[in-house]
Amino acid sequence: MANKRNNLEANEAFLQYEEEIANHPAYAGMPDLRHDDGTIQWEAPSNRGSGIFQFSHDKRYQWWVEKAAEIGISTDEDKWISKVAKTIHPTKLHPCKVCGRVMDIRYCYLSSNFIRRVQKLPFYDGSIEMEEITHILDFVTAFVDTYGDDAYDSLPGLLKCTQVKEFPSLPHELSSWTSWIEQSYIPKEPSMLSPGAMSNAPDRLDGFHTFNRCCRSKADKGRSKENLASYSTDRRAFENWSDGNWITANKLMGFISSNPDMKQERCANVGNGGQHPRPCSADHIGPISLGFCHRPEFQLLCTRCNSAKNNRMYFSDVCHLIEVEKSGENVVTWYANSIWQKCKGKVNDKESALRLSRVMRDNRNIAMMLLADFIGKNEYLFLFTLLNLEYADYDYEIIPGSTKISNQIVTVAFSQKASTLRYVNIQKKRKIRVAFSSLSEYAKKENRNGYTYTNSEIEALKEHAFSILSNVNDSLKEQNKALINALSDENHVDSELESFLSRVDYNMLKHTNEFVHAKELMKQIMELVAQELASNWDDPRYSRETAED
Repeated sequence: MANKRNNLEANEAFLQYEEEIANHPAYAGMPDLRHDDGTIQWEAPSNRGSGIFQFSHDKRYQWWVEKAAEIGISTDEDKWISKVAKTIHPTKLHPCKVCGRVMDIRYCYLSSNFIRRVQKLPFYDGSIEMEEITHILDFVTAFVDTYGDDAYDSLPGLLKCTQVKEFPSLPHELSSWTSWIEQSYIPKEPSMLSPGAMSNAPDRLDGFHTFNRCCRSKADKGRSKENLASYSTDRRAFENWSDGNWITANKLMGFISSNPDMKQERCANVGNGGQHPRPCSADHIGPISLGFCHRPEFQLLCTRCNSAKNNRMYFSDVCHLIEVEKSGENVVTWYANSIWQKCKGKVNDKESALRLSRVMRDNRNIAMMLLADFIGKNEYLFLFTLLNLEYADYDYEIIPGSTKISNQIVTVAFSQKASTLRYVNIQKKRKIRVAFSSLSEYAKKENRNGYTYTNSEIEALKEHAFSILSNVNDSLKEQNKALINALSDENHVDSELESFLSRVDYNMLKHTNEFVHAKELMKQIMELVAQELASNWDDPRYSRETAED
């Protein structure tokens, strides 16, 4: 039984943690462990003036002294009791009492000084979101993916501190840096990083403050931004459940934003008059907000043009994408394929390209609502198979000298090898968190401005899919429950998601008969949607004069 006396406001994850710690052999013999009714006495403050537990603090202090001797830590050492608490902690993971977020007790999270150092870098453009609850390994992964060699070169300067003044000569390889940070840097408790939970022995049974770093300054509601944290190029692709190799696409976007030669390239629209200041940014030729793939091919547009284009297509964009398709490459996400195939041939000028953009926008809205229906049925594991996570199982590097720029469209060639990176799941977890969170929020919206469409045939296909998924075997049902639990709004526990990913065979799941069948039914639904939308091509809704942008 958890401590009901002092934890009426505690998160369920913390209550469960209390019981696990109280029963763990590492804390055997802890004085005054429970009240007479069996509830845990988690806190033993030094200022108790009376009561049967008046001297619990002193008793527990002596317990920590004896534990120090047991594990070979001298009480003459500086911060000896903190060292003991960290050494004996069984998991090094600690949930916050307020919000339930699980954080590492080690020095793993960005300090305010570290964040300021990053912000002062000449090439940093704000593309990476940083908070004081961002894990250093999560940051480094996004940092080097976005800024490449500039990022690697800057890491020693960012990480240098009193505790770590010398750095090994490491290659520009993510696994080398993350391994060194994990094994050598973090254990030195560098001042550039901070722990997720501060030591507080003997006042707390486990030796740590009940509030984690996430809620230390104020008891917020625990709604974490970190679970959604990603550099901006990730987020839109994940929110739109886009197909395509998102790992190589992000690497190329990072290359364009950080490479000095790229910064000198002109805007693709330079011939249309007006000012087009450098540097340019990477523009998806087929907007992912309309259902196009997140592919490693980008058009260079100045900030003004990129912003103005928004989720529209130029006539030249449509023509280019049609040519790319002829080479055998897929340019659209599965849910947009039918409408693209039916309407791309109708585009012959600027106005009809804009019309297609609006039609595909409606198609995307209907597709998101369809996916949200599966969230409503708790079919998380099936949706999980649509995220293309297999790309994160490989390391990709841009081959030197392979950059091609034609009509201000940038492509590169990549080398590929199976990933041996221990932290490959960082990228997967980011995509899963963003995709499911955004879809859940979408499902909750009551008043959507987007076009909606259904009919009896669509509803029958949907029910058929639900029926198929409801009859999967018990093993898949258990995996579905595990994923739902890992993504629950109450917990925000990335360790659970990490554990889930370590247990599932993603390739096998993608080829599960029931999941394959359900996706085919969804494609049939989107074919019916495309028929309806294509038949309304001439509707005033999609005309230049009446459509809202």
